[in-house]
Amino acid sequence: MQIKRGKFAELDGAAVYAIARLRQEVFVVEQACAYPDLDDYDLDAETVHFWVEGGSPTEAVATLRVLRDGEHWKIGRVCTALSARGTGLSAKVFGAAMDLLGPEAEITLGAQTYAAGFYRRFGFTEEGEEYDEDGIMHVTMRRPAT
Repeated sequence: MQIKRGKFAELDGAAVYAIARLRQEVFVVEQACAYPDLDDYDLDAETVHFWVEGGSPTEAVATLRVLRDGEHWKIGRVCTALSARGTGLSAKVFGAAMDLLGPEAEITLGAQTYAAGFYRRFGFTEEGEEYDEDGIMHVTMRRPAT
């Protein structure tokens, strides 16, 4: 398993396709949530995409992105293919993103509420009330800089 990463301008067509396809499979089809997944954050010069290829360069089994949110960093679009869940792959990819940012970075994310425990393992804590985002309950989580 090799965790790949790159800014949008560094990605080839196969990588963009693989990332977008996995996000579509998980967020739009599996979670039955019709929303505009592709946004300008994907293209931002500071956004870094992480992914793990499956059986081919056009298949991803895990992905996430790291982007600037004002003065802080934000991790989002964290997803894993159904076939790779329970293998520890999500934790490895998330850990790679955390390593890139380092302990001095304050990081926020909008966690689907059921997944808050996963993010707590990385030092994130819930902040504020749950909110509905596109029909799925979320909670803001933050990991302060150390």
